[in-house]
Amino acid sequence: MKRQVGVAAVFAVLAGGCAAWRPDAAPPCAGSAARSPSDAICARDGAVRSVRARFRAEVEAAGGTRTAEGVLVWREPGSMRVKLFTLAGLTVYDAVLVGDAARVRGVVRQPLADRDESFDLGPDETLRSPEADLALVLWALWQPRCTRPPVLVSEDAALYRLDARGARASARTVALSAGDVREETLTRAAAGSPDEEERVVARYGHYDCAAVPPLPRRIELEAPASGWRARVTILEQATNVALDEALFALPGATDGDAGS
Repeated sequence: MKRQVGVAAVFAVLAGGCAAWRPDAAPPCAGSAARSPSDAICARDGAVRSVRARFRAEVEAAGGTRTAEGVLVWREPGSMRVKLFTLAGLTVYDAVLVGDAARVRGVVRQPLADRDESFDLGPDETLRSPEADLALVLWALWQPRCTRPPVLVSEDAALYRLDARGARASARTVALSAGDVREETLTRAAAGSPDEEERVVARYGHYDCAAVPPLPRRIELEAPASGWRARVTILEQATNVALDEALFALPGATDGDAGS
């Protein structure tokens, strides 16, 4: 219960809202079904070197459902920043993560709660704070999928196993439908309980067919053991954009460290 309340606290100062959790009914992009599984799974790797996105998130936790708007910037190989705002434009959550499978450094700031959390994680270390763990989940899902070729697990389910180490997980799978990745699952240590494992599920939909490669505009995240789920709608998204080094600066880091 403490972990559930922790996640809810991030959104307690945001405007409340209710949203139905609906299945994705958008048709696939033309030509997606003709892609090989490897192309569908691995196309993002290498082709997308940076991302800048504005989004709306509906987060359901123990405190109810809250709605926030935010921005996310990501740059390969492992730098990410995500910010959430109140409807009045005040920053309520600001997370920066930089690293790889061996080491992830980060800071999560919650200005309205006057709370900052810095961390430096080795390969087998986990986060105790659900607020920081929410950012770590997003970071992990943006790590390359195909450091090794995908391995078919179930032909009926179009389920493929990926190398999980880069995402700091013990297992990572993706499921295809009509030539697009529709579901991705990370099995990893639970936040605050490193001796327990949990499955974090991301479901993707409403692919932007004008993007190359197509990227989802709807993302549903669910972490049942941590007691939260989120529905993210991408409002604007641009890839392979120039991003300022200062966006990824960490406390005490030199300019060279910021983009490592």
